[in-house]
Amino acid sequence: MSLFDTEKLNKAQKANLDLLQQISGKLFEGAEQLGQLQLKALRATADAQFDSLRKLVSIRDPQAFVEWQASFAQPTAQAERVLEFNRQVYELISGTQAEIAKLAERQVEAGAKQAQELVEVIAKNAPAGSEPAVAVFKSALETASSVYESAQKAAKQAAEIAESGIAAAASAAGQATREAGKAAGGSRKQA
Repeated sequence: MSLFDTEKLNKAQKANLDLLQQISGKLFEGAEQLGQLQLKALRATADAQFDSLRKLVSIRDPQAFVEWQASFAQPTAQAERVLEFNRQVYELISGTQAEIAKLAERQVEAGAKQAQELVEVIAKNAPAGSEPAVAVFKSALETASSVYESAQKAAKQAAEIAESGIAAAASAAGQATREAGKAAGGSRKQA
């Protein structure tokens, strides 16, 4: 009986190749969505600019020009579009990363199971008196598994903290933009 099962090794290689294909597929899908998001934002910006230019061309008196100028320089609307675009980009990147992490997690679990099976095969086929060495090997495998689980939990917590921080920053920026827009609107009315 061979210590290494070539059929299992072949299956593991195929699983790794499938994982790599799935990850690259997710990356391409994310890049495609990001490109579409950028194109959509670019199109909306161009449309807004052309609308503004159409309004400028149709101006017939100084009062209409002042109104156009005031509507053109609305920092609140522009900032909100930028915030929304950034939120969508963040969601896209975060979602893609989460999907890739799930794929990798499944592969790591499969690899850990295979390693455990290998340890059991070694333990069964080990010569008499090698029990302490096998026990050390099993202990090392359990420790590595425990370290991986701890690192995985820490990474998830860090991602949650980062996501909360980004959401809070976006909310604060949006609120500050709205307040600045209100203040600018009030100072225009006074002028």
